[in-house]
Amino acid sequence: MVFNDELWTISAVRRKVTLSTVENSVYNANRRLWVEQSRWRPPEHPWVKLNTDGSWLSENSAMGMGGVIRDSAGMWRGGFSRGVRHGDVLRAKLLALEEGLSFCWDGGFRKVSCECDCLGVVTLFQDRSMDRDHLHKHYDVIRCIKCMIARDWGVYVSHILRDTNSVAHTLANWGVRNLGSNVFWRSPPEFILLPLGRDSMS
Repeated sequence: MVFNDELWTISAVRRKVTLSTVENSVYNANRRLWVEQSRWRPPEHPWVKLNTDGSWLSENSAMGMGGVIRDSAGMWRGGFSRGVRHGDVLRAKLLALEEGLSFCWDGGFRKVSCECDCLGVVTLFQDRSMDRDHLHKHYDVIRCIKCMIARDWGVYVSHILRDTNSVAHTLANWGVRNLGSNVFWRSPPEFILLPLGRDSMS
């Protein structure tokens, strides 16, 4: 068999076809996995899910914190945005988690699944001990969060992709653009409806 002026044997053609089939299967499997991981999923009843994020502007070191609490039906149970001066991106994400946990506790939620798109934050709370926390730049916030997690309730913190965290990300961006703000949203604000709708369709 001649193809592109090259002589191909039947066995060579079969190998090419087999290799192409395997490559397509791997690509499709990886794409399905990516799509699956990019979907926001509600928690199991009676848990609530807390998504948090922090935003930071390098030009003025302003921080924005945002988060949303949703139940097993995906219904909005509360959200928050806050904007403050002087910080860094990691501190913003830590403060967002601290504030979100505080709202959950005050709201009477005792089974809370926390999701954050910053692996550095999630890793800090996989170890519940406080032995080495004093060495960290943001020891004050880390200690407060660990003390809250140690209360009599069920809390775990897990990592998600940025695409899955768009609602919290949008709330944090609102905070960093509105310095001095400290808002608890009892119902979804208008600017959050689009990312919230995308989550509900997933």
